[in-house]
Amino acid sequence: MATVYELYISNEDEDYARQGAQAAFAEVDRLESEMSRFISNSDISRLNAALPGQVVDLGIDTFECLMRAKEMFEKTRGAFDISIGALYDCWLDENRSLREPSLDEVRKASELTGLELFKLDDDDFCAEVLVEGVKFDLGGIGKGYAAEKVAEILKEWSLEQSLVLAGASSVLCVSVPDGMNGWPVRLRNPDQPSDILIRFDLKEGAISGSGRKKGQHIIDPRTIEAGPVEYSSGAWALAQDAITADALSTAFMMFTDEEISDYCLANSGTAAIIAPLDGRLNPADPAFKKFGQFWESC
Repeated sequence: MATVYELYISNEDEDYARQGAQAAFAEVDRLESEMSRFISNSDISRLNAALPGQVVDLGIDTFECLMRAKEMFEKTRGAFDISIGALYDCWLDENRSLREPSLDEVRKASELTGLELFKLDDDDFCAEVLVEGVKFDLGGIGKGYAAEKVAEILKEWSLEQSLVLAGASSVLCVSVPDGMNGWPVRLRNPDQPSDILIRFDLKEGAISGSGRKKGQHIIDPRTIEAGPVEYSSGAWALAQDAITADALSTAFMMFTDEEISDYCLANSGTAAIIAPLDGRLNPADPAFKKFGQFWESC
């Protein structure tokens, strides 16, 4: 997942809380070994190497994560797509710098993109790839999935009053400690990290962010001319769970304002905030856009 997980736990017994945290971190390591495309014998690596018609047995967690990814693919009408690897390879060099592919290259990569290119069997927990060369990557949803599994372990240890951080981009509130209004969260300007755009208390659910800071790495798979997104410098999504928030922060980077507004209206508990390309902004700037009822109190 190429990130560092942090846990904030409120509990009187520090040693017990530390043991619970170690169990949670061990779960993150286990999920990484099962779902990372960079590990040769992982479920995702075996799926990427499968030939058309070959059935790949999957671990329950990989299968569940793929199911959620397919759900978010459908809910975002293809904007969030874990099979976008061929398009990434088309638009980006090995060092992640932008290249200019030919239209023919883009068309061929588009033919290898889309979750209709594989089938999931929920009876036998397996998958079948229908076209050779599809490249799956759970990086856009894996952090959120792992955060939810960490929360499950913390609840099993009766350590509910905790916060899960998956790097600097994904935050999950398991439960708020007694005496607190919520976990304090700060959103920073992607172009000027010293600028804090907004502060609020996270009382439930999760928030996840995506942006251009790490490079031109967000690609819209919905058109054959798909390329690195240049509509905004950052997008944050608030949702009831970390998996949804993780996927939506990516989708919102390529959604129009109308699409984001419609999604938030149709999905209770969802909100978004968008920072434009111009980094010289503040929360009162009209270019600083908020969607969903959550932000009305912030």
